Amino acid sequence: MATITTARQTVTPDLASLKIRQQAAWSSGNYAVVGTTLQVVGEQLCETLDLRAGSKVLDVAAGNGMASLAAARRWCDVTSTDYVPALLECGRARASADGLPIEFIEADAEYLPFGDSEFEAVACLQARRSDRSRQLDA
Repeated sequence: MATITTARQTVTPDLASLKIRQQAAWSSGNYAVVGTTLQVVGEQLCETLDLRAGSKVLDVAAGNGMASLAAARRWCDVTSTDYVPALLECGRARASADGLPIEFIEADAEYLPFGDSEFEAVACLQARRSDRSRQLDA
């Protein structure tokens, strides 16, 4: 755990409380709407990774699973993880609707329950809006 020392005091961040607040924030919004805009990005990521049928793929911090879905459409054996159950449920519903066999597991990216070399590819799709798109929202 990181500690921050100042001239007056030492502060140790409470990461467990921070994660609980993050989980609540991610559970409270309609991120499925945002996630659908990432579908193309998930496809591009899987294309860049050159995923092949039968590859074992781990999607870390998968959210509602855009990279997981893209990998499963390439006939990969996909495990999708996130520490926000509501987001995993969105991904699970989408995979079910599309007939894609994806294993969804609630897991913190810092403490994944997998062994070394268990997967041939590990993906993590994080999108950041550009300053330009933020200006357009204002």
